[in-house]
Amino acid sequence: MRIAVVRNPVAGGRVGQKRWAPLLAAFRQRFPTLEIHESRSSGDARRLARELAAGPYDLLLVAGGDGTISDVVDGVLSSDRPDMPLAFLPVGTGCDFVRNFNLPPDPAALADHIANAPLRRIDAGLLISKDSAGRELGRHFSNITSVGISGEIVEAVNAPGRRRILNGPLRFMVHSALAILRYRPYDFEILIDGMQVHIGRLAVVAIANGGWFGGGMHITPRADVADGQFDIAVMREEKVLGLLNLLGRLHSAGHVGHPLLSFHRGRRVEVRPRDPSRFPIDVDGENAIKGGFIAEILPGALTVRT
Repeated sequence: MRIAVVRNPVAGGRVGQKRWAPLLAAFRQRFPTLEIHESRSSGDARRLARELAAGPYDLLLVAGGDGTISDVVDGVLSSDRPDMPLAFLPVGTGCDFVRNFNLPPDPAALADHIANAPLRRIDAGLLISKDSAGRELGRHFSNITSVGISGEIVEAVNAPGRRRILNGPLRFMVHSALAILRYRPYDFEILIDGMQVHIGRLAVVAIANGGWFGGGMHITPRADVADGQFDIAVMREEKVLGLLNLLGRLHSAGHVGHPLLSFHRGRRVEVRPRDPSRFPIDVDGENAIKGGFIAEILPGALTVRT
């Protein structure tokens, strides 16, 4: 099996570097002809994936976090070979997408698992938005797109120039608490499969292919990456103390049943800002787009070894 690795060399900071060394050793032992291709800047993994998908490879391994996986998924699905199989080496800050799969944590066991795993098809999402000139843009995503306080948290987590004293779930938790202390509700409209489900003030809407975001928050516990539908969580809480309470429940899925939280399912979600100045968007742990958008599920679009 000819394998190329798309690696984000800064994913996960120092912790990511420590994870990468034993993973590389285990995978080189299992796959001696492994090729490493490192991204050089934000979004460069998308270019690498598009180019490598056209090459003589049987599998692309993604070494990074949710943002790197999302870029590679976008690159592959917009390439001439959208059925190029992918597998995942979790070395990023959040690593939420890989929580949807039962992957062994030991590097050697993970290498054996990927070598023997059958190919399967899972869903992906497509975001349709417009740039400042009104031109339509398309961008694929793998896990979750959300709007509201989650977008502000992601912006803080990824802010350039900040020392990464904290990593992983703790980093998300601290920035979540800080963002909530400064919280003011957002104002937008949500339509699912053409039906309006919300208009007005709220804290966050999560449009989910997978079940986790924010470094382990189990926002949509019933999400299934292969069921051909999004799970959509709409959180209408407007008070700081209420949000802090919900934050504490998310990791254990204790938020299910909360009176200010509703769950929906659908294939097409449109989100329209009523206050365009406050519309922070999180796409797989990155602030990848701006402005109103439509999210469409692409059933079985992605081929994986998991």
